[in-house]
Amino acid sequence: MDSRTEKLMLAVQNHHNFIISQGFNAVITVLIGSQNYELDNENSDIDTFTFIFPSMEELATAAEPQAGEFEVEDGKCVYKDIRIGLNLLKKTSPNSLECFIGQYRVFSEEYRDILENYLNDDMKMNAMTHCNYDHMLYAAAGMAHQLTKRNMPAGKRYSHALRLCSMVDTFIDSFDYRYLLELLPRDYRSALDAKRDTDKARDGYYDKECAAIAQLLDEKRDEFVKSEFKKKMETEGLALIAQFQKDLTKRYIQLMLEEEN
Repeated sequence: MDSRTEKLMLAVQNHHNFIISQGFNAVITVLIGSQNYELDNENSDIDTFTFIFPSMEELATAAEPQAGEFEVEDGKCVYKDIRIGLNLLKKTSPNSLECFIGQYRVFSEEYRDILENYLNDDMKMNAMTHCNYDHMLYAAAGMAHQLTKRNMPAGKRYSHALRLCSMVDTFIDSFDYRYLLELLPRDYRSALDAKRDTDKARDGYYDKECAAIAQLLDEKRDEFVKSEFKKKMETEGLALIAQFQKDLTKRYIQLMLEEEN
């Protein structure tokens, strides 16, 4: 493990421990953002996403799933009920994919065997991450249009748009989920340069290119035709996610019952 990987894994572990210290039943914590695409620098925040289980009382009363975030010294800890997370995976969107396929992640020991059974199995992950082509393409295009209006540096907006475009191209053309967070060579250098560009004179160019990517993703969405193989992949993926959710929930209830006894 190189020093960069070690540093990021330690940060993710610290965030995981922090969420637990706040009284939540953490299942998995993953790194989100620029580090996954090697677009970070020494000043980049470290943001993580933790999926949590609700309390038995919340389950029994069908309470609204919890979600929120904490600001910490090196970034942000976002947390969300695992039921929301798995429903997002069923919809398939850039944000939900990033939360399940990143290499920087920490598992709680109580659920490790289940998480590894699904998240470390290439065949299962290929199906689960390709279970809803239509929503993925609509979500990516919608996110790209939102980027054109977000209050952030123009170069950073363009960098995000390139990430979306690269993910969509890989999603459509490849069934190997491991490459979804790797920018295509044509995009990586442009994204890196744009994110680090402080020349305001280029804002107009970045805004124009960001809008062009949003339009391109609209076209990719509208032109996409689902093959029979991809339809079969979707069916298998949805079934796997449903079983994944059942396995995690059964383990959680078992643990809670053992704790009460």
